[in-house]
Amino acid sequence: MLAPDPRLDAIDRMDGLTFERTVKDLLERLGGQDVRATPHFDRGADLICTLDGVRTAVQVKRRSSGVSKDAVLQLWDGVAQYDCEAGLLVTNSYLTPPAVERAAFYGIEVWDRRQLAEWALGEEAQLDVTHCANCGAAVTAGVQKYCLDQPGRFGGLVYCYRHQARKFRQMS
Repeated sequence: MLAPDPRLDAIDRMDGLTFERTVKDLLERLGGQDVRATPHFDRGADLICTLDGVRTAVQVKRRSSGVSKDAVLQLWDGVAQYDCEAGLLVTNSYLTPPAVERAAFYGIEVWDRRQLAEWALGEEAQLDVTHCANCGAAVTAGVQKYCLDQPGRFGGLVYCYRHQARKFRQMS
């Protein structure tokens, strides 16, 4: 379960198709050109557009928990299927540590919950590192430091002890 964020309440209540349309609008507002939806059963990409002159496959994932590496692999397939030069994964959630690793390996750009919150405010927002990114439980300053000091394991996010253990098992 995601930590509540009033800036993203509307997005968190959307169904997948509505979120996809919202991302399409966002891409257009940010200067994306020729933004179009792929056919249903998308073959790894929900949207195709040109961002900064680069043909880009976009995978949109509205989730209440972390996005797995399978979504990253699907997007990588979509980059090839739609003859794109780049991939962009947009989610109202966060990527699991294995997904962060795969996205970095393939050079896939990620717009996650933190980035969407910044745009929702219209200014740069600060990530709330006092709560678990998975369940919203309050964590101590020591837990924050431990998680943030291990970006390869936790993807720059903070997790409570229970969810740290789950992240460790997922990576094993």
